[in-house]
Amino acid sequence: MKVWQNFWWQRLIIIVSIAACCILLMVRISGLELLGVTPNWLLIWLVTWSVRRNIWQSAIASICLGLIWDSLTGVFPSHVLGLLVVGIFTSNVYGKEYIKEDLISIMLIVFGMAIINETITALQYSIQTQVPLTDIWLNYQKNSLTSAIISSLWTPLVYYPLNYLVNK
Repeated sequence: MKVWQNFWWQRLIIIVSIAACCILLMVRISGLELLGVTPNWLLIWLVTWSVRRNIWQSAIASICLGLIWDSLTGVFPSHVLGLLVVGIFTSNVYGKEYIKEDLISIMLIVFGMAIINETITALQYSIQTQVPLTDIWLNYQKNSLTSAIISSLWTPLVYYPLNYLVNK
């Protein structure tokens, strides 16, 4: 039995990887930015983790990650709703065997889920603020595409270690 297949080691690896993703969310490292947008590390972690989980496990992880992200950045707009949709969609995509699990598929899923997450954030802004809709949706176009590209490109940094150490 390998050390990392132990229950407590897996939990420790999950906690450490979430903490590392949270730190990477807050730090601006040169070379990681594209048009002022950094990778969405918690979304990458969520997609990587929930590919092999059922809907309930993905939903609980999504809510927890959304609350962690809200505690780091502020509660408006809430990240819980966007991550919840991403977690549920991701577990459904793999659960129905639409897409096989390999790196390219995970990168494509991250790309699509980043756009969905940014769309939900833009909808929250357009419903709850007095900012003109044209400003919100022009920024949405730039932010969603940039976030999707940069997040999908950095997916292997989270996917390989987490997949190797946690998934059997």
